[in-house]
Amino acid sequence: MEPTLVCLHLAAFLCLGLGLPLPGLRRPALILLVVAALASLGRGLFGEAAPLNTVHTYAGYQGSALEVSMVAFPTGTFAAPGWQWPLVYTGFAALWVVILLGLGRRAPKNALVLPLLFAWTATAGWLGMQWFAAPSALVQPVGLDRFLWPAGLAMALLAGKQAKSFPALLLTISAGTLLARLPAAVFSKYASDHELGTCLDVHTIQDIVNPMTQATFSPPLEVGSAAQQFWLIWLEHVIFFPAVYFLSFFGIAFGAYMFHQHGDKPR
Repeated sequence: MEPTLVCLHLAAFLCLGLGLPLPGLRRPALILLVVAALASLGRGLFGEAAPLNTVHTYAGYQGSALEVSMVAFPTGTFAAPGWQWPLVYTGFAALWVVILLGLGRRAPKNALVLPLLFAWTATAGWLGMQWFAAPSALVQPVGLDRFLWPAGLAMALLAGKQAKSFPALLLTISAGTLLARLPAAVFSKYASDHELGTCLDVHTIQDIVNPMTQATFSPPLEVGSAAQQFWLIWLEHVIFFPAVYFLSFFGIAFGAYMFHQHGDKPR
């Protein structure tokens, strides 16, 4: 059941990301959101509830390994009745069903507003599902990227169509990639400061690899220190991933921009 649910959630996120800029895909997005919500409710009501052990993945040395790899470090344990976590996803799906129905076949007026709303509400839903002990496969190991990338794709396609100039396109993609992930960074700091758990709590992680030297920090990073939070929170969410996402989304947005500027002009 869980592999099917994961595929439904991923398909719903991707189709929603495409449906915002492409009205022809809004009906499939609506269907997938409803089906994924109903399947989640079925799993929650009739499936067996189990505690969720959350992990944060970082670059380090696994055990006695000699090569750097991605290490999954346990960050917390959550338990809740099985019917609670599906309500979080159902709330997310219901919100976007209403938004898509309200849009009809109209294009969003702004390239940032709805994609950022998508990113932020999906982030909140992802954290809520952890808090209410959703099945592990629905929240990790691939967490934020399962919905931030589709949200960014929507932003890139909308910006490519709506931008009036190349600098405006550049500014939109730069701002969007940073703002989409910023709430996760802020919550990661809050969760780490207050030891809340979830995949964004990094307060106990020390043996990470310095990307400059490919060696673990010596001495290890101090728990709760500014250095620890820089390397595990701000570098990841505000610098590294926005930069990687920018390279991807700007290429897509630039292609869409050139098509809308010149694609329909006779040679």
